[in-house]
Amino acid sequence: MAISQKCREPVPAVIERWGEISIYQPMKASVIIPSKGCSYIKHSLLALRVQTLRPHETVLVVKKCNIKEVEDLSRKAGLSCVVIKQRRGFVTHALNLGKKNTIGDLMLFTDDAIPLSKWIEKYVKLHLAYPRAADIASRDIYLDLQKMILLPIPDDKPPTKLYR
Repeated sequence: MAISQKCREPVPAVIERWGEISIYQPMKASVIIPSKGCSYIKHSLLALRVQTLRPHETVLVVKKCNIKEVEDLSRKAGLSCVVIKQRRGFVTHALNLGKKNTIGDLMLFTDDAIPLSKWIEKYVKLHLAYPRAADIASRDIYLDLQKMILLPIPDDKPPTKLYR
């Protein structure tokens, strides 16, 4: 396992609004992204950059990728990051490597997809609302089979689950 700390820089973990105090400040969200081949990681990082609540850090566990290139992409996106080169194992091993190398209060997992713009904010709010829940999981989008389009799942629908 090779860990790169070169691109870890402090990033504001709160929504900055004129004259408002954010409720998000005490909870630092770390995003863990396993990626094989790194074809889409640029798009994931750019989507994290425009989140309504930016991650405290992004932990990228990469396999068959150029580490220097991934570090450069992270730096260009303006994200605090840790890049870990996965040498063996599958996605579960990558997730465990990410968990071991994160420093945030809240761990959010995704693949190298494009998260919705309020993805981090949604989970921080859910964890603040349910502080005794150890895990909150949901699907953030669903396929409307009649229209054949992807739609966000409203927060009040059953696919959001709480685990203790």
